[in-house]
Amino acid sequence: MGDRADADGTGWRLRLRDGRGIRGAGVLIAPDRALTAAHVLPHADAELIVDYADYPGAEPARARALPGCVKPRSADPADGDVALLSVYPPRAGVRPVPLRGVPRYTGWTVRMGGFPRGRDQGLWVRARVEGPYGAWWQLTPEVPAYVATEGFSGTAVAGAQLEEVSAQPPPELLGLVVSRFYDDRREPGFEQRHAYMIPLDRIAELLPEVRRLMDGPPPHDAALSAVAPERSGAGADPAFAARIAAWAAGSGPAVLLADAAAGSPYDLAFVAGLRRTGVAVDAAGRTADGLARALGERLRLPEPYGGDVTAWLRGAGPRPARRDSGRRLDLPVAVAVAGADASAEPAAAVAVLRRLAELDARLLVVFRRPGGPAREAAERLVECPALRRYARGLVRRVIALERGRPARSRVANRRNSALTAHRCDRHPVAELRALVDGLHADLARLESPP
Repeated sequence: MGDRADADGTGWRLRLRDGRGIRGAGVLIAPDRALTAAHVLPHADAELIVDYADYPGAEPARARALPGCVKPRSADPADGDVALLSVYPPRAGVRPVPLRGVPRYTGWTVRMGGFPRGRDQGLWVRARVEGPYGAWWQLTPEVPAYVATEGFSGTAVAGAQLEEVSAQPPPELLGLVVSRFYDDRREPGFEQRHAYMIPLDRIAELLPEVRRLMDGPPPHDAALSAVAPERSGAGADPAFAARIAAWAAGSGPAVLLADAAAGSPYDLAFVAGLRRTGVAVDAAGRTADGLARALGERLRLPEPYGGDVTAWLRGAGPRPARRDSGRRLDLPVAVAVAGADASAEPAAAVAVLRRLAELDARLLVVFRRPGGPAREAAERLVECPALRRYARGLVRRVIALERGRPARSRVANRRNSALTAHRCDRHPVAELRALVDGLHADLARLESPP
């Protein structure tokens, strides 16, 4: 890390300056449009000089923010700090960065090419996306010395892990660098240096013109937010909202089934919880094939794995391999599907969801009516296998905690025998839920202080 930036197809990387020097960076998203952080602009109608940093000798252009397209930072919670610029005149031959929705951010390895003081030609650093901070996401550098500084404001946060699949991958724009945090050992033994990005999906919400430039459908179906109240979460069922939050955080079984009639407090909790999901699809009225294709498009997986996953979901191909050249290809993505029972083919839609769950996606399925054959099939084919996998993990934890205890006080063998005997095609899923509750009680007892 820290090598000088060279032209390598990243012609969309812009250096922005004014009469006083470099103010930050930008990213070209159309021949005459660029994104940057709002605080890069000295004021909303300022004119900036635009350098095509990866084309030495190219004539600079000019840029101004489009009317109404400066969204300043809001302090609490962290949000905003983005501006859409008009670039003039456009430079021929420069490829704008493609805009594609990314279903998840946590865990990505990313690269950023900014212009810190003394490095006018640019400096590349790599980081890992750690987790959300308001509407922003934290970026932790691979090497603490190479951290985003002032010259990285407005820099593109581009996916780096696709380099493992293709020698010349298209960049995945995850967002823009908007802020940084330094705390260098102000407390003994503590050092923290990281940056923050505003993700592309939030930028697209703030700037509708950016949404129009994006390839493919948005990660979330717009119809699912139609019932959202003006104040997010108002009227929502608090218990169901808490269940969704725990599920999205990775707690409990991977599959969560729920009943939520349209417009009900449960549905309001579901809609408010969509921000915690990477992909959200409305199955109502869709055929099973249409549902499978919609899920495949929104998952935005690297090829050829993405095509293999879509074919698998459609029932038209073998189950995709879990690894490719040693790289995990599982789906740690939180996916929400609403109205499976209102699909044009409810039984076949449940089969699509079963195949998705088998790829280790975390899956929230909302039914619009309680009971019914689709709900019962989903319990047997989707929820029950996920519960079995989750229960096996709990049994292993109980076994580890009971080592060295008298045999008469152990419950792990009895729980394991009940789990082995349970068959999803023969026994009610309620029995398995009760077993999971019992295992949770066992763990609470075993892990509590004596």
